[in-house]
Amino acid sequence: MVCGSEGKKNKIMEEDLKKPKSYTRKKLVAFLLSAFIPGLGQLYNGQLKKSVIYSIGLLILPIGFNLMGLKQYFWIYATLIILIIALRIAIAIEAMVVAGRTKEYQLKIFNKWYIYILIIIIWHVTVYTGFRISESTRYQSFIIKTDSGNPNLMAGDYVLGDFEFYKSKQPHYGELVIVSMETGSYVYRIVGLPYDTFNIENNIVKYKNKKSISTMISSLNWNNVETEEFVETLPNGFKYHIYKNKTPFDTATATIKNIIVPNEYYYVLGDNRDFSADSRFVGFIHRQQIQGKLLRIYYSTDFSRINKSLEK
Repeated sequence: MVCGSEGKKNKIMEEDLKKPKSYTRKKLVAFLLSAFIPGLGQLYNGQLKKSVIYSIGLLILPIGFNLMGLKQYFWIYATLIILIIALRIAIAIEAMVVAGRTKEYQLKIFNKWYIYILIIIIWHVTVYTGFRISESTRYQSFIIKTDSGNPNLMAGDYVLGDFEFYKSKQPHYGELVIVSMETGSYVYRIVGLPYDTFNIENNIVKYKNKKSISTMISSLNWNNVETEEFVETLPNGFKYHIYKNKTPFDTATATIKNIIVPNEYYYVLGDNRDFSADSRFVGFIHRQQIQGKLLRIYYSTDFSRINKSLEK
């Protein structure tokens, strides 16, 4: 009887040794993995299908959004960002909950540290490549770095530009355009079209054969300088505000007579007339230098300026 019991005991021990070893899943590890890479916590828990769905889904969503040109719509863009953040949090929490419920887990072939590292590398390379592709398409964002566009553009404004707008259209009065120069890209407002003739008188544009109106609306102290604010109405009816010093900073460029714009060229000015290195200094801008059109301010430290359109 004793020998039989010992044999049975040894047989059970041998069977136990043959069984794959079981591990518990740590909730914090699962949460952090999915917070870092969507779906990686699910892979840690053995949920391969969910891992693939979450990871690929969170890749396709923002990249596809950019490629479809939806980035120009501020509230859709803001909603997408909130949605992505919410989804990533939910995915990480789900991974943590599942890990807490998993008492015994037998490691799969993909539960290797080097597999996790490989997935992390692939995911980030894909994200970087995808956004490089999408950002090289139509809509791009950048930061205004100078005060040459005051009062309409301020240093620190985050703006969105349409880099395909002029593929089918010609630049027109009042449009804020992105101009390419040897020293970089700059933003100016178009005030002169091909064949236009006009004067600049005390930093105000006066057309010779087209109607335009400039009306002073206020005096203010801007950066400790006596400044006048005007509303300019261009020949196409486009209205916008400008700043100019009460006493011109540079009299040589404040008044320029008989400007004639050549064919395929444009004359551009900054809205802050005494603080802009525009066509008065750099000359006419060729059509090929105009890369795109500014659409809107999508973020600013002045919250009242968020989602401000620059097209009207």
